[in-house]
Amino acid sequence: MRRLIVAALFVASTAGLYVLPATADSSAKVTLSYDFSANGQPPSASGPNFIIEVDVLPEQTPGLVRVVAVAPDNSGVSNIVCRFQAVDKSHVTCKFNFSAAGTWSIHSQYAADANSDVSAWAVTNIRVGY
Repeated sequence: MRRLIVAALFVASTAGLYVLPATADSSAKVTLSYDFSANGQPPSASGPNFIIEVDVLPEQTPGLVRVVAVAPDNSGVSNIVCRFQAVDKSHVTCKFNFSAAGTWSIHSQYAADANSDVSAWAVTNIRVGY
């Protein structure tokens, strides 16, 4: 019998970061977090190009991570998807070219392998200005 997925919500108010770690049948816990150079400030981009790094913890956890940038409401632009990619040295890097100013919601999803369901996720917001 499959165990229920247990999720806990942590709020890091200094970065406007929401992290939802989860466990699956293996009882191994995976946590995703965002790595911004100015951790004391809310994440923001002053132009269209922005690199997002997602850390996968515990270190040396194999798996795949996909990052989706959800466009601001009423912006008229599509979401941006950084396809699933293998975790490399405990992190994944995605480069985004934001096509509209406003607040973009960044969703990261972790799966143990290509045949597994998403078992951990994290969400944060980035303010994009031009």
